[in-house]
Amino acid sequence: MTSQKSPRKYQVKTSIVINTPSTAVWDVLKDFGNVSDWAPAVTKSHYLSEQKSGVGTGRYCKIEGFGSIEESVTEWHEGKGFVYTVTPLGPLDASQSSWWIEPVGDNMSRLEVTLDYDVRFGIFGEILHGLVMRKKLEQSLPETLESTKKHVEEEFKIKQQSLKLAVAS
Repeated sequence: MTSQKSPRKYQVKTSIVINTPSTAVWDVLKDFGNVSDWAPAVTKSHYLSEQKSGVGTGRYCKIEGFGSIEESVTEWHEGKGFVYTVTPLGPLDASQSSWWIEPVGDNMSRLEVTLDYDVRFGIFGEILHGLVMRKKLEQSLPETLESTKKHVEEEFKIKQQSLKLAVAS
């Protein structure tokens, strides 16, 4: 599943295979306000309102070494993924991120993440983007997916063990 084409100038895209059913991936991702539980660069996060799912859900994130952002869901497809906007941070202008889950086999899922963005500050922003920011984004997005994979697989394993214990009792 993909959202509409973004009008943004730049894009970073990556995916990872997670060794759990897609429902286990969704169980982690749908907890939108608690991204700091598993995203390595996010040191603090929380919901911006009482709304916890669907279009309009918002979250605050403090990003290690960069500052803070707010994110707001613009598309929500239960069990499949979502799209959200991100407020500007440093030379990055407002951006859009999409997270999509696809089953790829027995107890396996593919998580695909796309960040569409523009830069600000004119030629200075473009130079900074070319020298530093693009490389940093291309490094950090796969790192975030690796961390997501680890968290989802650990959570799934704990739930499976709890189920086994419950059945054995």
